[in-house]
Amino acid sequence: MRKINTATTNLYKEYSDETQAYMFAIHKYLKSKFGTINDEWVGSLKMLAENYELFTKCSKIIKEQGILVTDRFGVLVKNPALKIQTDSQIQCVKLLNEFALTPKAAKLFKTDENEEADDYLNGLING
Repeated sequence: MRKINTATTNLYKEYSDETQAYMFAIHKYLKSKFGTINDEWVGSLKMLAENYELFTKCSKIIKEQGILVTDRFGVLVKNPALKIQTDSQIQCVKLLNEFALTPKAAKLFKTDENEEADDYLNGLING
């Protein structure tokens, strides 16, 4: 089986500089926390990059066009980029939680680790 190349420069070269920098920081964090980027994580990390890229693009569109835009009938409507931005933001948060990359998720991750260690130690002490 071929090993997946998890080098940040290869995985995210088609994305904006902003997304590449963000994903590089995530890779750096994961490598420091877990020692490596497992091959099975790559798909989720690519999904995170894709959704982050969509989020930043929509943010720029909304900033340029505004929250409301005029449709083809001359009616003022909600900018369609808002829905895409919201959807991609939700997906980003879900994926960030999967990797314990939010403060809340990191806290829960540490609590679970501590509970497992406590259970193991209690088992050794109490036989």
